[in-house]
Amino acid sequence: MARALKYVIQLAAVGAIYFFLARCCLELASTYPTATAIWPPAGFALAAVLLGGYRVVPAIFAAAYFMNDASSVPTHVAVATAAGNAFEAFAGGLLVNWWAGGRNAFATPGRVAKFVLIAVITATISASVSSSVDVGVGASGRIERVDWEKLIAIWFPRWLGDLTAVLMITPPLILWVTERPRSFDLPLLLESTAIFAAAGALGAIAFSPLAASLPSAAPLAVFAMLPPIWAALRRGPRDTATAALILFGFAAWGTIFGGGPLAWSAHEGTPTLILVFVIGIAMPSLCLAVDAERRKHTESVLRDTRTELAQAREQFAQSQKMEAVGQLIGGVAHDFNNLLTVIVGNLNIVQRHLESLSEAPAERLRRVINNAMRGAERATTITKHLLAFSRKQPHDPRPLNVGELIHGLSDFLRRTLGETITFDIIAADGLWLAEADPVQLEAAILNLAVNARDAMNAGGKLTITTDNIRLDERYCQQHKDLVAGPYVRITVSDTGTGMPKDVLERVFEPFFTTKGIGKGTGLGLAQVYGFVKQSGGHIEIDSEPGQGTTVMICLPALPGHVREEPAAERELRVGDAAPTILLVEDDHDVRAYVVEILRELHYRVLEAHDADSALGLIDRNDVRVDLLLADLVLPGMNGGQLAEEVKARQPEARVLFMTGYSRDAINSQWPTDPDVEVLHKPLMQDALERTLHATLNQAR
Repeated sequence: MARALKYVIQLAAVGAIYFFLARCCLELASTYPTATAIWPPAGFALAAVLLGGYRVVPAIFAAAYFMNDASSVPTHVAVATAAGNAFEAFAGGLLVNWWAGGRNAFATPGRVAKFVLIAVITATISASVSSSVDVGVGASGRIERVDWEKLIAIWFPRWLGDLTAVLMITPPLILWVTERPRSFDLPLLLESTAIFAAAGALGAIAFSPLAASLPSAAPLAVFAMLPPIWAALRRGPRDTATAALILFGFAAWGTIFGGGPLAWSAHEGTPTLILVFVIGIAMPSLCLAVDAERRKHTESVLRDTRTELAQAREQFAQSQKMEAVGQLIGGVAHDFNNLLTVIVGNLNIVQRHLESLSEAPAERLRRVINNAMRGAERATTITKHLLAFSRKQPHDPRPLNVGELIHGLSDFLRRTLGETITFDIIAADGLWLAEADPVQLEAAILNLAVNARDAMNAGGKLTITTDNIRLDERYCQQHKDLVAGPYVRITVSDTGTGMPKDVLERVFEPFFTTKGIGKGTGLGLAQVYGFVKQSGGHIEIDSEPGQGTTVMICLPALPGHVREEPAAERELRVGDAAPTILLVEDDHDVRAYVVEILRELHYRVLEAHDADSALGLIDRNDVRVDLLLADLVLPGMNGGQLAEEVKARQPEARVLFMTGYSRDAINSQWPTDPDVEVLHKPLMQDALERTLHATLNQAR
């Protein structure tokens, strides 16, 4: 019902406007019979069809019929004339939509040219129908009786009147509807007003009867071209068409009432020349405006593209720098893990041997060793931070509810922040499950909270917000390794001191810190960055001095419910005979420490420093190996290749790898069987003992 009512109102409005314009034009023609006919309803009708669709054609036909019927013309003449007017609008709309882009007919110079050609063609329809009826072509029934000279004399002014109306009235109507101003801009509004005022002033001088008494006013018509050209170069097609319409209004005034500077002539064709002159100003100006608008748009797109390219280059350079630093740190941390394995492992051995002693010297040694152990554990933590930044830290992603994780940390975070800082959590309803390592996510949130606390010495507010977000292709193309799709966003905002741009550009660099000596390692944000990138997510920081800091973390989401199945408990079985373990490790100190641990656990141990030596031990001694314990990165043949060779010789042998890298970081260079367990350095005796026991007793 609402749609039907809207359609009826639209038909009534179009019909009423068309009827009013037509009656005004007929009244002017009857009052000034010598004036050249200008038929504005033709321009309005085509604009109505292009804007409202073909469904408004019946309203045009009805309005044209009632207008002609009210003029006391025969019914068949009224019907024929109305049909000609309606069909002209329908045909014009059909051709413009099909060939010239419809409402976008004034988007390119080529389309404007097509619109002009369509106007020339369709203007013949109504002129031909009405002229034929007037000379009695339909009534006479014989074509040879037609007075062709009279027909052409009637047809040409009507065709020119329809053509002028379509070219001068339709473009501004379409452009004002489709290109409405999106925002108020006073300077641009004043400039448009100045253009329209100049067009009115020059139109009055060049065309209106008011300037007929001015001496030599006719040559001033050349200056009428200036406002449309000004509008074309500065304000676009809409204002250009409007300026041309203002000039056309004054030209129509001079043509209808006579006596204008250009119409003030005894020459009968002068009014026609005026219309041609105005059309000659309007259409080239409109083409110039369209071309200038396209050029501006192209330049704007080019500027945006150059800006995006510069940003992409900057991001690429930053990414390369971070990648290089990450590779360097990853290598250093890997070697550092080997050293920590030796240090921590041997300290553990000494601690176990001292447990049986109770003398005062032994107690003192225990205190010294405990201090050394604490230092080694701190070094292990720093190494983990470095590996997290370089994305080589062991990573255990799993589906988790970020909202529940943050709420679980809330009490701890409040104690960490202190009483002077207000803490608030805003969690979205229906939060998706995220895929990330929960331990590393907790560490990342704690790092961000500590940084926020340090930035709010005088107190403030920390807000953690969680919500769902979808990153599109366009956004992801601007960021390396980011895949479009659903993400869970964690936003950490504080009201602290904020950071300047030069600091903001370096916040993710390892060991970079703005804190005083001894107050920070510069690895907190580097660890957060490494964790987020290793999780396949994205991190951004927005900060300004005095405005606080906002950190946004996007983690890949798993929409829907993901069920976590508990890992099956394995039954551990230990054989009666001591298993034989082939240990292959290129670092002598690490190898010595692991041999010591294995022998304490009562395993038989064969040791080698590389793959060739290990294979030689098997071949020469004809020994049965129960388990191969090998470093994954070895000189020459790597651990994965060695495992294949050992399996070829002894299919029953089990395999266990050691490495300072994670499986994700090494799969591309040293692919291994995904079912093979990997121990990460530094090796702790308890972890080594459990893993060996489980591997040796697992089902065949």
